[in-house]
Amino acid sequence: MAERPFQIRLSDRPLRNIVVAEFPATRSSDARHMSRRARVLSALTGLSARQRAAFAKSVAEACRAVAAAEISASVRFRVAATDEGTLAQVEVAATDAGGHLPPSAWAAIQAQAESLHTLRLTEQPLTITLGQLAPRSCRLSDEDVAHWTELLDTDSLEDAIAIAQSARKQSTSELGIARSHGPSEEATRQARSDREDLETLSLVVSRSPIATLVMSDDGSIQWVNNAFVNLSGYSEAEVVGRRCDELLFGPSTDTKAVRRFHQSLRNGHEMQEDVMLYRRDGRTTWVDFRLIPIHDRDGKLSRWIGIQTDVTKRRQTEEALQAAKQSAEMGSRAKSEFLANMSHEIRTPLNAVVGMTELALATDLTSEQRDYLQCVQSSADTLLDLLNDVLDVSKIEAGKMEIESVVFNIAELIRETLQALAVKAHEKNLELAVHMPMDIPPFMQGDPTRIRQVLFNLVGNAIKFTEHGEVVVEVEQQWATDDEVCLHFAIHDTGVGIPRERLRKIFESFTQVDSSMARRFGGTGLGLTITSELIRMMDGKIWVQSKLGKGSTFHVTMTLKSAQPPEAAAGAVDAEQLAGKTALVVDDNATNRRILDEMLKNWGVHTTLADGADNALVELSDATQAGHPFDLILLDARMPRADGFQLAETIKNRQDLACGTVVMLSSADRPNSAARCRQLGIETYLVKPVSASSLLEAIMASVEHQNSKSFDGDVTTANGAPAIKDQAEKQLRVLVVDDHGPNRQLAISILQRRGHVCEAAEDGDEAVKAFSRQAFDLILMDVQMPGIDGFTATKRIREREKSTGTHTPIVALTAHALSGDREKCLAAGMDSYLAKPIHARQLVALVEQLIRDGQAVAARDDFEQPDRATPAFSIPAALDRMNGELDLLIEHIGYVINDTPQLLHTIRKAIEETDAKSLEIASHRLKSLVGTYSHAEAQELAYALELMGKNESFEDTNETLQRLESQIAAFLIAIRQYAQAQTSHV
Repeated sequence: MAERPFQIRLSDRPLRNIVVAEFPATRSSDARHMSRRARVLSALTGLSARQRAAFAKSVAEACRAVAAAEISASVRFRVAATDEGTLAQVEVAATDAGGHLPPSAWAAIQAQAESLHTLRLTEQPLTITLGQLAPRSCRLSDEDVAHWTELLDTDSLEDAIAIAQSARKQSTSELGIARSHGPSEEATRQARSDREDLETLSLVVSRSPIATLVMSDDGSIQWVNNAFVNLSGYSEAEVVGRRCDELLFGPSTDTKAVRRFHQSLRNGHEMQEDVMLYRRDGRTTWVDFRLIPIHDRDGKLSRWIGIQTDVTKRRQTEEALQAAKQSAEMGSRAKSEFLANMSHEIRTPLNAVVGMTELALATDLTSEQRDYLQCVQSSADTLLDLLNDVLDVSKIEAGKMEIESVVFNIAELIRETLQALAVKAHEKNLELAVHMPMDIPPFMQGDPTRIRQVLFNLVGNAIKFTEHGEVVVEVEQQWATDDEVCLHFAIHDTGVGIPRERLRKIFESFTQVDSSMARRFGGTGLGLTITSELIRMMDGKIWVQSKLGKGSTFHVTMTLKSAQPPEAAAGAVDAEQLAGKTALVVDDNATNRRILDEMLKNWGVHTTLADGADNALVELSDATQAGHPFDLILLDARMPRADGFQLAETIKNRQDLACGTVVMLSSADRPNSAARCRQLGIETYLVKPVSASSLLEAIMASVEHQNSKSFDGDVTTANGAPAIKDQAEKQLRVLVVDDHGPNRQLAISILQRRGHVCEAAEDGDEAVKAFSRQAFDLILMDVQMPGIDGFTATKRIREREKSTGTHTPIVALTAHALSGDREKCLAAGMDSYLAKPIHARQLVALVEQLIRDGQAVAARDDFEQPDRATPAFSIPAALDRMNGELDLLIEHIGYVINDTPQLLHTIRKAIEETDAKSLEIASHRLKSLVGTYSHAEAQELAYALELMGKNESFEDTNETLQRLESQIAAFLIAIRQYAQAQTSHV
């Protein structure tokens, strides 16, 4: 037989520079995939294990560096021929011009690629080339290139399989050449090396701890390793030739998993999932079953590789955790329900105790009786605080404490919070001050309720544990970006201090410095626990510095989102008119003088400071004699020797002293302070601590001779509520619905003291019947009642109102204090929410404010009024936002009447077409329009629709829109009537 000549197919070609594959790389996570592909390429070109590792790490470092520089790139895998051998090459190239790699990143790449054959950096466009040299050259056919591309593009093959297939192909090629030319010494040596590689790989797989089996294309087992034998209990002889599913699947195996296994066999697709398999002895085992298809060079399915990892322990752990989670959730729900019921049962009688005590204190009493009742009132308030603390801790533990994100004014929040504590500080003769630099942006986005609670707890604690001196709140901006601001709050006090050994434990539940603290100052020890948990939930930090007997400083940092002022917010007061004016600040407290001095200087005011009346009179006399009297005097009402009122009277009576506007600042809102200001001709009176915005508004109002801050009208108490013994401006007819007799009588007694007419109902059914008989201006509705509860009664009343087009304000009364109660009340159609126990001032203020807002259209009483109160909005508030310009308000009402129906149409159309963006934009615009009129419920409903659009969630949109349309209909009628009445008198 003649010897066959040596032949090379035309498709075989020497290597020049072949691109095997190309992939995009835009994220740092892509580096891992590129590293794996580099390892496969280097294995296919015959690199050693050490070379493969170094090459893969270098490619990963280059990809990470490019991603860190935010450069979009593509990664090309090449094979090139050199005089020295075959070069495995990876090119990381930027897809856009202009990318720049930092020197530190390039240095890191150089250090990692120290052992590579090639490393090159090209600029514009940025290109990083890495190469590793193989010791021998090879040839590639078109089929080889396609096969290599497939190997680089799949995640289902390991380096070892790639090396094995490469070795088999190389061995076959060398064998063909040997048959044509006879076996050369080089070919024989190479074939022996390839066989050794294959034997090594087979040995590795056979000894692998992971169960591995090889199956034919129909799923019949051909070979298994020792790990499979140990896992299944079958010997190799028992399984060869049998189908995998028939051998290992059983009655408890998930039928869906069995079906997917058969689909994979039919379609040639890879599969991976947890499957329950049966061992030879009948026991079950959970495995992570991975089924990998293997194709021949023609792309035909030739066999399957199965990999099984025992995950029984993991599954058992997951099931145990799931069972424990369900048990914990059931326990948490039971605890929450118990606390909710406990809250109701305690608050219901406590409500009567607090309310009746408040009513009794408003009657004529002997001093002994008053002492007894004040003791009862103090004890009831303490019990209520304890109950609230326990419920807060419970909500935090149950994960029901929610953190919201809304836009709010941080300066106003701090001012309102501290003014609520000013009376407590004054009762102990403490100075309460706040210092917030003017450069801190006022509007931020976060949870104002929780921030207020944190400040209230910390400042309240500082006041409680301080016998003399001062409590100062310092606010500073630690850092800021375009999107976020980090604020640092420091609450300083001159109180008792905390021993160093107790500092770490003060944030634990029911913990105080020592038992004597609880006896001396009271409290539960829960306040700091709640505070620290709230700060943690807002991703903030809290810590404390203290010296025993010297005082403490509690530090809080929290990051809030920057926000633009709401469209409905009033514009900032212009302080330019104050530039160049002179002011005298009189206060015996150095901290207060420093804060006021900084505020005034920020507005361009030239300040002079005095620590008492004597020095102030000297400064006033000098300024008058020099012909430059002070334009503004700020007086502290409480000073030793001569207080602010005495100093003001002296200034008024002395003809030789000249001055401009006088502003009185007091540490607490004492009942006679406003009257004394009127007697002395002082227009402006503010309660400390004073915020920059409130001080500026007060000064500007006085300077411009406006009466917005004067006290010519009724004096407002510290909490802004009217005294319950005074007669209301208008008599109301109120329906009081409560199944608890004492609570029902309490509410009636409070309202009757204000001159209102009340009717009682014991349950929801009686309430609906009473509403059907006659009209009421307002309904107080208890939520939890036997039979028909408050929610159901409210819904029935709202249904009856649809036929009349009227709306009666309904205030929910509930003893529950858990998250979601307010939302449930509003969703049921109620207008407001009041938690028990009810305080008389709170009840009167809420009821009369609802009616005032609802009847704000009656600014002129010469047009017909509806029988019942309209929804809660305020035309005076809108007029105030227009700076009192009636023409501007009438013009704005025209815009609202014209634009609102179109906006509602757009919202409904967006809901029908599931157009999230249009829903968000239209709802936002409508929220801004009604916000001008302080229409809280319409704003809330529009905001809910806005969030639905933003989150692309259309659940409950129709119901929310229906409620919004109902509110808007009554609102438009009222403002149209108001506009017509005003224009008819022009």
